[in-house]
Order: sequence, then C-alpha cells, then structure tokens
Amino acid sequence: MDRNALRLYFICGSRNAGDRPLQVIEEALKHGVTMFQLREKGPGALAGEELFNFALDIKKICRKYGVPFIINDAPELAEKVGADGIHLGQEDMDIALLPSYFDDKIIGLSVRDRSEFEKSDISKVDYIGTGPVFATGSKDDAGEAIGVEGLETMRGMVGTLPMVAIGGITRENYRECLEFGADGVSLISAIAAAEDTKRAVEGFLGTTGH
Repeated sequence: MDRNALRLYFICGSRNAGDRPLQVIEEALKHGVTMFQLREKGPGALAGEELFNFALDIKKICRKYGVPFIINDAPELAEKVGADGIHLGQEDMDIALLPSYFDDKIIGLSVRDRSEFEKSDISKVDYIGTGPVFATGSKDDAGEAIGVEGLETMRGMVGTLPMVAIGGITRENYRECLEFGADGVSLISAIAAAEDTKRAVEGFLGTTGH
C-alpha cells in the first residue's frame, strides 16, 4: 500500500460525530483526510441492516473522494460492503483466518509495543497502528500511553512497514509523531467532535495557521 494514505487517517462510527456522522465524514474527506476507518463499537452501536446501510453510505463518500475505506474488526461486513480493507486489534480475529477476499485488500493491525510485535503475525499486514502515543479518552480499552519514545522504538522494529500513530493526538503534538517515525496520524474525536471540521482537518495537514 501507499504509505502516504496513512498521513491523516480518520476513524469514526455512528456515535462519534453527534447526530450527523455522514456529513462530518464527507466534510473531513473533502478537506484532505487520506484514509477512513469505520469503527462501530460501544453502547448504541449500529448492527445488522442498519450498519450495512451506514457502511454502504460511507463507502460511496470514500469513492467520491478517492479515499481508502477500512472497516474495523468486522470481516464479514467488510466483504459484504466491498470495503478496501480491514483493521484488526490484538484480541480480534487471527489474520491467518481472514477469508480470501482480503488477499488483495489492505490489512491493518494494532501493535502497541515490543511484546505485542513479537507475538504478531505480520506476514500479511500492510500497515500497523501503534499507540496510544498519548493518553486518550476515545477508546476505553486503549491502555497506557507509549509516548513518542515508544513510537520510535516501534519504528526501529517494523523497519519499512507503514506505521500510523494512534491515541491522544492533537494539532499541538501530531508533528512529533511524524518526527519520531510515524507515516501519519489517526484520529477520532479531534476531527469527529470538532466544531469546524474543515479547520480541524487542515490543521493536521499543516495547511492552516496554528
């Protein structure tokens, strides 16, 4: 995969962006998000036909702006909707068991630190998500922050494999992530909960003042 696709990786579900998730997602992609992940988790999460239709709507938006569409931890949904790839966590399905649909799709894996890396099968992985780099409130299962030092350590371990930084990333600290080895940053609330989506996105791309 093109590592530049990880530059600004927006993760969002139906509950992350108030009562207008599709509008926020479209606005974010329109103004420069380079990759999108549907992560539908937690209380009130969509399921069944509702989730399928929501994913289909997002896929249309991603196609409109030429942005890869990734689905978190739901291979059946990803295949059914025709997504560009899947992102798995350490506790999710074993990558070796993914159906053949994913052989030519993007596969992402969350790898927090050295111990997780050493027990992960990365033979089919196209990129890894590393973090949380900073403390975050968006994911209650994120674990302790690894800091930019942890990011730098992971870069040394993964070599040239594309890597995106996850967790607690803001306009004030995102550049550090890039300086310490990440190819890009992934965000939930910093975009989803922003009052001005355009300004939020452009702030992470360095195209607006700080």
